[in-house]
Amino acid sequence: MIRGLAPQPRLLWAVAIGAVLIALAVASPVIGLVAVAYHVGLVVIAARDLALLPGRSGYLVRRTMPEPFSLGEQEDVTVVVENPRAAGLAAKIADHAPAELRPHPRDVESRFDPNGRLRVTYRTSSPRRGAFRFGPVDLQVWRDDGWWRRQVRLQLSDEVAVFPNVVAIKRVQLTLRRGLRAMVGMRRARPPGASTAFAGLRDYVRGDDMRRVSWTATARRDRPVVVEVEAERGQQVMIALDCGRLMTAPAGDLDKLDHAVNAALMLAWVAQAYGDRVGLMTFNDHVTGFIKPERGSTQTRRFTEALYAIRASYVEPDFGHAMTHLALRLGRRSMIVILTDVQDREASKELVAHCLRLAGKHLVLVVAMSDPAVLSARDAPITASSRAYEWAAAEEFVSSRRESFELLRRGGVLGLDVVAGSLSPALVERYLELKERALL
Repeated sequence: MIRGLAPQPRLLWAVAIGAVLIALAVASPVIGLVAVAYHVGLVVIAARDLALLPGRSGYLVRRTMPEPFSLGEQEDVTVVVENPRAAGLAAKIADHAPAELRPHPRDVESRFDPNGRLRVTYRTSSPRRGAFRFGPVDLQVWRDDGWWRRQVRLQLSDEVAVFPNVVAIKRVQLTLRRGLRAMVGMRRARPPGASTAFAGLRDYVRGDDMRRVSWTATARRDRPVVVEVEAERGQQVMIALDCGRLMTAPAGDLDKLDHAVNAALMLAWVAQAYGDRVGLMTFNDHVTGFIKPERGSTQTRRFTEALYAIRASYVEPDFGHAMTHLALRLGRRSMIVILTDVQDREASKELVAHCLRLAGKHLVLVVAMSDPAVLSARDAPITASSRAYEWAAAEEFVSSRRESFELLRRGGVLGLDVVAGSLSPALVERYLELKERALL
């Protein structure tokens, strides 16, 4: 959007008519006089309309955004412009948002209210972590029956950061406090043998197990009350995050590492909420970061900052070095969650061997993400010979992954293979299941 003045369509038509009159003036002096009068009137009208538009000064602008932005989430950005002289005028705003945040729409039309206040909202989507800068706001104002549009650039600069997905955590906070399975919208009955403890009383909500109703408390409060229980607390969860070559591959809107980052943060928060100590190790061909297992808000902040900064490298991960480092640093039995990628038996041989070794003392869960494009290629109908080759390649790849997970299962290592976009809820669900079964 260019700063300055832009003619309305009606002004362009008026100028075109004036040009025709000038051309006809050659044939008749009377038409020449009409042309002169016409252009004088046009100049007066256009000048009056221009005077009614507010000038470049007098505008106040501010931008309201999420703090911070969340990786992979669609979030709203609101721009507010104020100028009493612009009351009632039509307007269009184009915000200089970073293209990497995929702003949509780029131009938003609206109208100043009677107090001279304009408020517009557009949506962004953050496909990668990092720091970004918002630039100025371009504003275009005009009168509905006017002849000109004034275009102004309003200086406004903001530095923003895209962090791992904190919005998803906020969604489940309230529901987890009520004891529900927020991630999948369902609850599971406590299995036999699960280690649980009394956690308090709360009001009955639809879907609660009637066997958990406390009739004494119900009679005392004169409304249904249930007993809240929780899994055994004070256990230890260690998240090992592969930042090697395979995690650079795209999987849907994000790459595999970013899906893993969101899942790691969600798991850390849920485990903290259930009273467990949580730690983090990042690695590629060497260990790049280690946060020892602890609990508390400070630990969650360390997690968020560490996950914000990590990047995938185009190197092969050294699982032997990483798993040996874990074995030496973890003194007590822990749940070790390895977020990585699993391929055929030969490519995953090192991963399988070292996970089997760790499983002798710890509960090991290997988590891998399926590429939605590969699954679509396998499941789509075969309509041509080229599709048959595509299906065969996809089926062979999926089968080889399945064989690697089967080797892990036989050695006592747990596995989780889910579509990348469903990783966070599936991992949290698996963690809660293991807690209920008292396997940690």
